[in-house]
Amino acid sequence: MVVVIGASVSGGYNASPGAAWPTELANRLHHSDPSYQLVNASISATRLLTDSGPTMPSSLTREDKDALAVPGVRTVILTDLINDIQQPPHQYDPAVIIAGLKSFITRAHAKQVRVVGTTIPPYGGFERYEPAGERCRQAVNTAIRAGRLFDAFIDFDATLKDPTTPTRLRPTYDSGDHLHPNTPGHQAISQSINPTLLTQ
Repeated sequence: MVVVIGASVSGGYNASPGAAWPTELANRLHHSDPSYQLVNASISATRLLTDSGPTMPSSLTREDKDALAVPGVRTVILTDLINDIQQPPHQYDPAVIIAGLKSFITRAHAKQVRVVGTTIPPYGGFERYEPAGERCRQAVNTAIRAGRLFDAFIDFDATLKDPTTPTRLRPTYDSGDHLHPNTPGHQAISQSINPTLLTQ
């Protein structure tokens, strides 16, 4: 059992109905091993560190109920970390975000659950883009790629970024708001994920 904890990107916002990358990934996992299931527990506008509202608890707040308490869970994909950076009040200190990630991972490991992370895709051109946020995004991604945080990671940034302007989404993957990928972007994310990464 794999559980996805994320926000609007993994929820498929601005993509075609049923096109969110967790949906396609679930189909691929089931095809490779019919015993595997995936639960998408993403909630739009949520963050890692702080609650966004009464019905939008942070990933840390809902980790136990929405991820670790799911029967048979073996792996959690923790994704959509951009909201801590782009939503006010902005968190531009990468050390604070990294500390939150470590807390999430420690709690999961205590229940013998693996955590797979994702790098943060670019958001240049989005209405709340700030250079300070970009520096934070890059620093968190560097920490994730160093390989000492998660049990494994998926490089969403490398998949979605524009190679000529890496602070922005590739135009063919941009839904138009410069934050959320479109349907081809979700397909690219799903295809970038090796199922064996999640079924170890």
